[in-house]
Amino acid sequence: MTSTLVVTFLVVIALAYVAAPLRRGSRADAGDDRTDELEARKHAALLAILDLEAERDVGKLTDEDLKDLRASYESEALAALAELDAAGEAPDALEREIAAVRRRLQRPD
Repeated sequence: MTSTLVVTFLVVIALAYVAAPLRRGSRADAGDDRTDELEARKHAALLAILDLEAERDVGKLTDEDLKDLRASYESEALAALAELDAAGEAPDALEREIAAVRRRLQRPD
């Protein structure tokens, strides 16, 4: 039963990952593509955690299964956030805009 749930969550994550570019449209900038990919990974992992908690609440997962699966998805979300930080990209559009303004203000004229 647990393996069925794990497979189901992996399929949902894969579908979200594949569908994310379709919802956003195409972009010419490769940096935006990488950022979008990392955002999709983070978003999919966080959604999976919410799904796991819902499954546990209805009795489909034990607390131990939730703990193990949640740790995996948390590490995936944290890895995506770390890559976003390393790329110099903030996790959402507003924060990216704020970071761009800060960079412009810090440049000597």
